[in-house]
Amino acid sequence: MSGIVRPRGLHMSLSAFASFFAGSRIRSAAFTSLFSGISIHQFAGWLIGPLAIVAALFWVANHVGRNVFAVKTEKTDCIPNERFVNDPDGRPFLELRWLMDPPGWRVRLRVPAEYVTWADVGCEPALGRGYPDPNYRDVYVHGFSIGVDLPDFTVLQPTDRHIRRRGLDRTKMIVSVDSEVKVQGGEAEKVRVIQKNFYNTQRIFLDPESVSLKSRNLTVGPKPDKFNLKRVGVIGDMSRYKTELGGAEAVDFYYVDRKPIDLWFECQAEEIKDHTEDSGWDRRPECQMFFRYARLDAVITAEFPRIFMPMWPEIKLKLERLLDTFEIGELNEGQL
Repeated sequence: MSGIVRPRGLHMSLSAFASFFAGSRIRSAAFTSLFSGISIHQFAGWLIGPLAIVAALFWVANHVGRNVFAVKTEKTDCIPNERFVNDPDGRPFLELRWLMDPPGWRVRLRVPAEYVTWADVGCEPALGRGYPDPNYRDVYVHGFSIGVDLPDFTVLQPTDRHIRRRGLDRTKMIVSVDSEVKVQGGEAEKVRVIQKNFYNTQRIFLDPESVSLKSRNLTVGPKPDKFNLKRVGVIGDMSRYKTELGGAEAVDFYYVDRKPIDLWFECQAEEIKDHTEDSGWDRRPECQMFFRYARLDAVITAEFPRIFMPMWPEIKLKLERLLDTFEIGELNEGQL
C-alpha cells in the first residue's frame, strides 16, 4: 500500500512467518502421506508406552534422585540469622549474626529489642532472586534500623514501630546501620566509602542541567557555611513549596571541611521552612546524616527533622554512645 512504511524488523518478521507457514504446509503433506492408513487410535496407542516411561523417569528423578533433571532450585534449609531472647531480668534482645572485618569474622550482635524497627534478616540472594546463583544464601544480617525520640533520645514505644512518616508532630529519628564488611582495605579506605557516597549523591541532586531544577527556575551553587559545616545546595525562589507538593529536588549538602569527607548531611533546602520556623509553611523538612562507625564496621544513616540540625554534634555523640551499648559476642559454630 503506497504511503505506508513498515519498520524493517516487522517486514523481516512477516517474511519469516510466511516462509515458516509455507514450509509447514509442505512438511504436513509429507507427514500425512507417511502415516496414511494408520488410524488415530493406533497412533495414540503407540504414544502411550513411551510417554509413560518418560513420566516414570521424571517421577523417580524428582523423588529419589533429588531433582537431577531440574534446574537448580532455591534452598529451604536456611539457618535463621536472628532470634529474640529474654534476659533473666525479662528484657528482650534481638540477637543478630553480623559480619565484621576482617572478612570472615562472624559475631553475635545483641540489640535491645525495643529499639529495633527493621532488620535485613532471612535467607535471600545477595542481589535479588536468582542472582548470581539461586542456591546461594547470605545468612548474615546486612543492616537494621533503630528509632528514638528527639531531642532526648528516649526509646520508641511499640506503637511507634512504623514511623517513617508521622505528619507535623514527627520528632522521631530513624537510624539505619549497614554492614561494611565487603569493603576491603583499612579504615581509611572504608571511610572513603562515605566520601564517594557524598560526591555521587551530590552529582545527582546538584546537576545544574537537571530538568527538575530548570523547570522550577532553580540553580545550584555554594551557600554560606552553617552549623560549623561547609555547604552547597539549590538556589532560587522556593516559595511555591508553601502550597505545592514536592521539594525533594531542592536540597542542601552540609559536609566537614576535611579529606576524606567522613561526615555529611543531605537536607531539604533551608528556604523550605519548617512549620515551627514559619507558621505559613505546612512542612517538616528532613535531614539525613551519613558517617562511619568503626566498632560495628558499619555505615550509619540517621534521618531526623531539619529543625534539629543545630544540635547535630550532640545527635552524633548520643547515637555513638547508644551503639556502644550494643553487645558483641562470639557465635557458637555459626549459631546464635
